[in-house]
Amino acid sequence: MLNSQGLKPREIMKLAFQYQETEYVPYIFWAGGVQIPALAKYYHDESWRNRVIEYVGDLTGVDNFLSLAGCVTQGDGSQRDCLGCSWQRGSIHINNIALVDWPLHEPKMSGYRLPDLKSYFKHHVKPRWPEEIQKTNNQFRTISHGFGLFERAWSLRGFENFLIDLAANEKFAEELLEYITEWLLESIDLMAEAPVDAIIFSDDHAYQRGMLMGEDRWRRLFKPRWQRIYERVHHYGLYTIMHMCGDTSTVVPDLIEVGLDCMESCQPECMDIYDLKKHYGRDIRFWGGLGAQSILPFGSADEVAEETRRLKREMGRGGGYVLCCTKAPGEETPIANIAAYLEEANRPRDR
Repeated sequence: MLNSQGLKPREIMKLAFQYQETEYVPYIFWAGGVQIPALAKYYHDESWRNRVIEYVGDLTGVDNFLSLAGCVTQGDGSQRDCLGCSWQRGSIHINNIALVDWPLHEPKMSGYRLPDLKSYFKHHVKPRWPEEIQKTNNQFRTISHGFGLFERAWSLRGFENFLIDLAANEKFAEELLEYITEWLLESIDLMAEAPVDAIIFSDDHAYQRGMLMGEDRWRRLFKPRWQRIYERVHHYGLYTIMHMCGDTSTVVPDLIEVGLDCMESCQPECMDIYDLKKHYGRDIRFWGGLGAQSILPFGSADEVAEETRRLKREMGRGGGYVLCCTKAPGEETPIANIAAYLEEANRPRDR
C-alpha cells in the first residue's frame, strides 16, 4: 500500500485509477442547501470546510437540459429547454422535476434536430473554462455530458413512449439512438479540447431489479453504441466514467468489454458491490457505494462510520475505488451522519 501523504489530490486519484492501493482513499463529499448552515452549527464554526479534500474538479460541460442556453416558461408553469422538452419543477431538487412535454410525439424524426453543440460550447461552455482550470490545478479534472443514450431518447420521446418504441417500433428506436450517438460523439470532440482526465456520462438504464429494457435488448441496441462512445473518449487518452442508478450487475461484464473504465453510483440497496469488486475489481473501477437510501439517512453515525471504513478497506483493496455516497444526501439525512462520513473519509484506510 502506497503512502499517499504529501501527494496532491489529483495524484492520489490517478493512482486509484491505475489500480494502486493508497493509504488514503480518494473521496467525494456532498452537502448542500440546509446542510451547509447545519454543518457550521454542528462544528460550531465554518471549520468543517477545511476538512474537505477536493479530489475532483469539474469543468463545465453539457448538463441534462443545456441550461446555460436558458429555458422558456410555458403557460402551465413548466420550463421548456432548448431541446424542446418541457419540465415541471416541483422544487429546486432535480428528483422533483418531471417531463411533461416532448418534441417527438410520434415515432418518427420529422426533421427534428438536436441543438448545435459547437455554438453551445462557443457561447456558453468554453468561456467558463479558464477560471475553472485555474481553480482545479491540483485536482483530477472531469467534464460531463448529462443524459446518455436512454435518458436522452426518452426525454425526446416521452418515457412510456420510448419504452413502447423499444418493443414495438425498434426501427425508429434505432434511428433515434443512432442520431443521439452521433451528437454525443461530437460533444466528446468538443469536451476533449479541455485539459481533463476523464469524461463522465450518465444513463439510468436500470431500476432496482435490473435493466429497464431487459438485458438482451440493451445488448443489442445500446451496447454497441456505448462502445463507439467510449472508443472516442479513449482516442483522446481520457478515462470513461458513467453514472448508473439501479441494478446494472448483470451487464458489468458487457460494460468492461466495451470500454467503460469506471462505474459511478454503485447502489448497495440493489447490488452486492463487494461481490462486484471481488469478481471485476481488476477490470473496472468503482465510484460510490455508500447507500443514500439506507445507511446514510437511516443508520446511526457509528454505523455510517463503520460502513465507510469497510468501503475503504474492501472496495479500496488493490486501488480502483473512489469513496462516495450513491447520491447527494437528502434533507432527511442527519447532520451527524454526514459529519461521520467526512471524518472517517479523511482517515487512513485500514489494512
